[in-house]
Amino acid sequence: MGFTAQHDGRGRLDATQADLGCGWVWEAVHRARPRVAMTCPECAHPVHAKVSRYGLRFFAHDPGSPTCALAGESMEHHLLKLELATAVRAAGHHAELEVRGPDGDWRADVMATSPDGTARMAWEAQLSPITVDEITQRTARFAKDGVRVCWVATKLRPWVGEVPSVHVRPPGDREPNWTVAGGLARFTVTKCDDEYSLCRAVGHGEWHETEADLRSFTAWALTGRAVAHRLPSWLHTDQHAWTGVWTAPQYIDAAAAYWQARDRAVAELEEQQRREEIRRRRREAERRARVAALAAAPPKPPTKQPAVPEQGSSAAPRPEPVWEVDLPHHERQRLREAALSEARLLFGVETELRHHDRDRRWALGSPLYVGDRPYAVLRPHPQLVDWGRLKGLLIFVRGLDELRVLGRTAPNGTRIIVLPEQPAPSD
Repeated sequence: MGFTAQHDGRGRLDATQADLGCGWVWEAVHRARPRVAMTCPECAHPVHAKVSRYGLRFFAHDPGSPTCALAGESMEHHLLKLELATAVRAAGHHAELEVRGPDGDWRADVMATSPDGTARMAWEAQLSPITVDEITQRTARFAKDGVRVCWVATKLRPWVGEVPSVHVRPPGDREPNWTVAGGLARFTVTKCDDEYSLCRAVGHGEWHETEADLRSFTAWALTGRAVAHRLPSWLHTDQHAWTGVWTAPQYIDAAAAYWQARDRAVAELEEQQRREEIRRRRREAERRARVAALAAAPPKPPTKQPAVPEQGSSAAPRPEPVWEVDLPHHERQRLREAALSEARLLFGVETELRHHDRDRRWALGSPLYVGDRPYAVLRPHPQLVDWGRLKGLLIFVRGLDELRVLGRTAPNGTRIIVLPEQPAPSD
């Protein structure tokens, strides 16, 4: 069964065209008496014109035919070839079925030729199993003769996507037309509000599979609005992993621009991280120097302690450092920003303040969280601190005096960081 036949006088006959492609009506060959002599263009065996019960016109081999590729094609194969030829003609191109190459090393199911005759593209309905190596070699044979090709499959075989190809669905109850169900993709960039600076800078760029009716896709491919594109990484869908797709040139440009922008953003982020690491090391060195200076400083002479006041006396209590709750708002704000910066520079963590002051768990200090877990406390009050509750947390203090006061009761292993002095805001 095939759509073409060879006639000595009329040349090649095409059953998919109203005039058989040669100015002859179908009745001239179908049930004509005397019978018209025609042969198969593939095996040269005699053929005759037939019409299926669904009204499909074709040429059938006479009895006793040898093994022939055209004779062995299924009805689904023929229907897909017919749809491809129709789609090519609807796009304004010339369609010829079952065309052999000049050296006989390839045969196109449907050969599309541009109106000016300068460009050819083969459309191959490949329904039977074939290896990746075999179909790659067949694609190379077309390319040798300057012919582009698109392989069309109704099942997702291993080779689909390895060569220029699409996966199609035949018409059904809900779809009246053939549909490109796989192998057609577009590239999109979506904005991202994630705290990760790289995502905020360039967003998320991804290839997405999309669908179209086969006739529209055929027109896009013939006119260059869709081109075969090799992906830098696989496009994974629910059914298949695609290494190559068909897409619009603007999507290829958009993907290239996105990855260039992402590379620049990565370089900038790495440079920022490098600078932050230098600052972190400098801050750590300064912190160690402050602690060493504190250890090396001679102890202050003991001050005379006031006598224990008698009951009912009004002697003043011993002075303590000023703690955060007693500081002006602008100074508390500077200390909080310094604590956030110090946690980032010294320990590489991004912290945030969840709630402020007046919480007895934090001894009136300000807790810093990483995610949903407490990480540090800014200046817990020494008279209220419960070290059991603050076990394992980092402690930030304002200066050396506060370090001395908290250090009196802090258990061994407690990490207490003296924040660098913060300049007052300029007027």
